[in-house]
Amino acid sequence: MVGGGTDRVAYRSGAPTEASGRFDLTVGADGGLRLDHRDPVGSRAWSGRLEQAAWRRLVDALDRSGFAEVEPRPIPPGAARRELVVEPGGSLVVGWNDTAQPALREIFRILDALVRQVSGGALRSTVDELPPVVHGRVQEIGRPEAASAAAAFGTVGGEPAYAVVHGDIKIFFRHGGTPLSFPGRTAVRAAALADDESDLLATAGDDRVIRVHDARTGRLLHARAGHRGPVTAVAAGMASDRQVVLTAGDDGDIRIWAAGTSGDLGTIPVGEGGVTSVCHVRVRGRDLICAGTGDGTVEVRDAAGHDVIGALRGHTGRVGALAADGPRGSLASGGQDGVVRLWELPGGKELHALEGHTGTVTGVALTTTRGRPVVGSCSLDGTVRTWDASTGEPLAAWSADSDWLTAIGFSEADGEPVVVTAGMDGSVRLWAALTGAPVAVLARGPVPSSVATTSADGRSLVAAGYKDGSLRVWSDGTLARTIPAAEGAVTSVAFGPGGLISGTDDGTVRIHDTGTGDEIQVPTPHTAPVLALTFAGDLLVSGGADATVRTWDARSGVPRARLLGHTAGVAALATGTVGGRSVIASGGYDRVVRTWDAVSGRPLLAIHGHMYPVYALAFGRDRLASASYDGVVRVWDAVTGAQVALLPGNDGPVRGLCFEENDLAVAAEDGAVRLWRLPAGELAGEVKVPQTPLAVAFVDGRLQVAGEDGLTTVDGR
Repeated sequence: MVGGGTDRVAYRSGAPTEASGRFDLTVGADGGLRLDHRDPVGSRAWSGRLEQAAWRRLVDALDRSGFAEVEPRPIPPGAARRELVVEPGGSLVVGWNDTAQPALREIFRILDALVRQVSGGALRSTVDELPPVVHGRVQEIGRPEAASAAAAFGTVGGEPAYAVVHGDIKIFFRHGGTPLSFPGRTAVRAAALADDESDLLATAGDDRVIRVHDARTGRLLHARAGHRGPVTAVAAGMASDRQVVLTAGDDGDIRIWAAGTSGDLGTIPVGEGGVTSVCHVRVRGRDLICAGTGDGTVEVRDAAGHDVIGALRGHTGRVGALAADGPRGSLASGGQDGVVRLWELPGGKELHALEGHTGTVTGVALTTTRGRPVVGSCSLDGTVRTWDASTGEPLAAWSADSDWLTAIGFSEADGEPVVVTAGMDGSVRLWAALTGAPVAVLARGPVPSSVATTSADGRSLVAAGYKDGSLRVWSDGTLARTIPAAEGAVTSVAFGPGGLISGTDDGTVRIHDTGTGDEIQVPTPHTAPVLALTFAGDLLVSGGADATVRTWDARSGVPRARLLGHTAGVAALATGTVGGRSVIASGGYDRVVRTWDAVSGRPLLAIHGHMYPVYALAFGRDRLASASYDGVVRVWDAVTGAQVALLPGNDGPVRGLCFEENDLAVAAEDGAVRLWRLPAGELAGEVKVPQTPLAVAFVDGRLQVAGEDGLTTVDGR
């Protein structure tokens, strides 16, 4: 037996040389966690605090398992393994997939969730099936931004130009003239210079922010940024007489997006403790944003000016749940101290402190039932409680048949008020609001993390977001829509005027059409470093290490489309005209070259053939060239995807490709520049330039190579 004497649990897996790396998780009886991760890129470390309920659950699972006596199955050579060390208690090594043994399943279910939560979703090798039980997350060791450089050809003021970005941004004119220079950032991985009259320069890199400058003046036109970690809460509301989407993150920020366009309307920095919950409420004609924080404070801000008009203090731990009633001017909050508090808005006077829960309150909701204001709550103690919101009088309390509850809401069933709950057993249930009598079980399946309720066209709608990334919507108790899993575990859901809003643990915010389930907007940018940029008319196209291709309005930064299909980072982009339409090509670490209709975002081709990651792309006349890490260049028919030519001979990665008529220039990382004649695939010339090529282009029949040291012109063919 492990029992209450357990002091420390350690969980390890992987190897630093593997692509996914090695993680080492340490959990202590005092609630402290530390996670160290090493992979070929470098080292990272996080720390945090664990809910005592989660520690007790882990110790109970160890007690029940008799893990020290478990006979592990043989582990095949080279197979991934899990290492478990309990102090005092013993140790165990099993194969990664050996957790199907009932004695071990719950132990690793908890530990996998802790790895995912304390890393803020950064480590994706484990699955999180728990409610939020890790708080005060801090990244103690982070990877430094890579000092890199990028270059691009285009036009500025109608003149051919090229930009080199390495710290400062420098723009040179290819026919002479005074260069332009203005401050930039060191860790830039991609740059694009528009080849039209827009005079736009885009840069991006490790910080995931896409910046667009006026290339003539250096003025920053827009910088598309998102949350630097998991999205903890989402809500819909009003600000300055316009409909908005509110998103909160454990980075301590609330971001405001325009509903309908996803335009970036600004950021409210709340604090380093993280924003753990958010809601909007209109009280006596004034729009307010309420935010719960990790330190137990509830901030009330004016939605238009963002000024703090109240700081509500009373909770002794994080505030993870909020709900507001505008007509009555009240706010309910619940948190780690197990207390539900009711406040008067906008003044912030505490009206009631409602006690009864013996665990963290994970959800609160407000409604009016038969003329009586009611507040409902759910908790990690597995119970649901309701109170009269005016008097604080308890109305009902019941066990929800699930040991941990994750969310609560109010709805109607057959004209009667019901409470909706979500639990860690995978259930979404309906209960009679006033008595707690069971009404229906809407679903059993993956673990739901959040629920939202609304009414539309006389129908009662319930939505649930799941830890596997999927969403479900019920209409009048019948499943109406299942939205398949995308990236990241869903952490929060809310109904808004534009559809169903969801946030994930990788920092993505998605908006789906409630009726069709179609993804209609993604206001947040890439959730990993941006590796590639290019312009396509009035669109800016970006590719990221998050395996997505995104398109944006180049002038305003408003998102247009998110192109999904790659299974690993996108490191190369190109745009061209194929069959009279504008086409985007993308490639990267999954070794697949994909093409897309630039206007509609519709996928066109998925071209296989490269054995290594694709680092460069270029369009010619109905041709598409791609080059991979091993130096191999392949030329494809851009309409059919058939291979036209195979061009070997490069020692190492290719950094640039460009066409002129039937000639293809290939610039390798070692400075070798080769000219190939197509379709025969004949080598027409070769030269070595004295710098690493960052971009190549044909200008007036001459090949020009841009690098950190300036421009090299290769004369002749």
